[in-house]
Amino acid sequence: MGWTYHYSNVTMNWAAARKWCQAKFTDMVVIQNQLENDYLVSLLPQRNSSPYFWIGITRTYANETWRWIGNNSTWMGSESWDENEPNNDHSAEFCVEIYTSRGRKRGKWNDEKCSVLKYATCYKTECTNMTCDRGRCHETINKVTCLCEPGFVGDRCETVLPAAAADCPPVPDPDNEVLSCSSTNHTFNTTCRVTCSFGLLTIASAHITCQTNGLWSGPRPACASYKKALLAVAGSGAISILCCICFCWMQHRKRKKINQISQGVEEANPSSALSG
Repeated sequence: MGWTYHYSNVTMNWAAARKWCQAKFTDMVVIQNQLENDYLVSLLPQRNSSPYFWIGITRTYANETWRWIGNNSTWMGSESWDENEPNNDHSAEFCVEIYTSRGRKRGKWNDEKCSVLKYATCYKTECTNMTCDRGRCHETINKVTCLCEPGFVGDRCETVLPAAAADCPPVPDPDNEVLSCSSTNHTFNTTCRVTCSFGLLTIASAHITCQTNGLWSGPRPACASYKKALLAVAGSGAISILCCICFCWMQHRKRKKINQISQGVEEANPSSALSG
């Protein structure tokens, strides 16, 4: 089951409506496509005149792009706004209501001053941090889907693909550091972390992970003294400066050569130079 829609029985301004939604459910309603827009209207009470229902679109000043709260989506749809809307009629119409009347206006949007009193429209999410083991939870109307990370399958992304079970190569024993891995076999998704001895600095990343291709996610973490780490940074900066000097010198040589060629042409064709 996906997210569910809810609404208030009392009117309030847009900011108060959002706080009411956040306190009782998840947030003010967010619409991802026209199908959800039509479905929402079918659940809301029919009203023949204002006040209608607030939805989670807003902006902070005129000419700014309208955005949905929470996910910053800019989806507006080709048939969402009512005719000649949004028109910013009162110069500060930065919130949006949805019509639930009969006829042509049903399901259309209108920009409105955020201080006007209307009914709150909310949604309650079904996704939690525990819904998908190794994936991202995605909700649509009456449906929850786990979008799995590479190497995982299943309704909750709980199963590792057989092809992803290949071992990564052993990690060499470190010097002056402690290497701890989540698995002794270095199978897929094994993570190895380095803890440096006192007075040493971790270089590269602090950990590596065995990926689906059987390779570690990066170079093996290592430890170095602060002096060596600073020398490495200084050396990297010196190389960058040297490359910049070489590039500038080559550009100077190229411009100088072009100027010499141009002067030679002018000397060979003085009349042409004068006519120019």
